[in-house]
Amino acid sequence: LPVAAEAITLRHLLSHTSGLIDYEDLLLPDQVRQVYDADALRLLEREDRLYFPVGSDYRYSNSGYALLALVVERASGMDYPAFLRSRIFVPLGMHDTVAYVAGSADVSNRAWGYSEVDGTVPVERWQRTDQSLTSAVLGDGGIYSNTHDLARWDAALDDDRLLSDASRALAFGKQVEVAGEGAATHYGFGWRITGDTLWHSGETIGFRN
Repeated sequence: LPVAAEAITLRHLLSHTSGLIDYEDLLLPDQVRQVYDADALRLLEREDRLYFPVGSDYRYSNSGYALLALVVERASGMDYPAFLRSRIFVPLGMHDTVAYVAGSADVSNRAWGYSEVDGTVPVERWQRTDQSLTSAVLGDGGIYSNTHDLARWDAALDDDRLLSDASRALAFGKQVEVAGEGAATHYGFGWRITGDTLWHSGETIGFRN
């Protein structure tokens, strides 16, 4: 990354305090090919600027989590979907969970995204809108799962199968104050915090959780 980003640490990326430019805002108007995590890095390589000095403020950053996925790949020597599968999904018995890559194995019994569009006949009001230009960026999304596997994931967050007590305290701790984002008052490492509640919502084209 350019000189402006030299002070950014993993902690800044995890807590959305890096000041990195949103890669979505750097896409060309005529972009038609899906963007991947490595593409997000290439876009950021051209930007020798930040929204604010590193660590001085909070701004939700999909760019930061795209870079974190690349860090995982560099550190592990594995591609990100394979790392998640071998280190998390398989050990936890999450057999119906994948980091989705178009053209790879199909996801059985999956739900499809739909968005409301203008139309004069009710049946035409909804169209399948399953993948956007940024759906292939996996550091900030792209995980397909079901409620059974999410229950396994949730249970593993309460013991030492995924995180140590120290790491869990950091992830669920109030790392930075949040303003202007609805109910959340603080952010940890990947978790929104409201009082005693730990949560995170998300949405993409055709989906909301």
